[in-house]
Amino acid sequence: MTDKPSKPAKKPLDYPLDTFGTRAAAKGRKLANGLTREQRQEHFRRAMVLMYGGELKETSGTGH
Repeated sequence: MTDKPSKPAKKPLDYPLDTFGTRAAAKGRKLANGLTREQRQEHFRRAMVLMYGGELKETSGTGH
């Protein structure tokens, strides 16, 4: 009989579990779950433009 390795103990968290950021992230995940693949890709593309600057470019069909 083999013994399963024991799970490491969870470390206590030093921050509150309910913050504005955690609530906003949960709301964002909930909204994103309702999007189609194409909608997610478009939101991702627009976010990259916001983060890195530049203008929106037409997407090619290759997915790269």
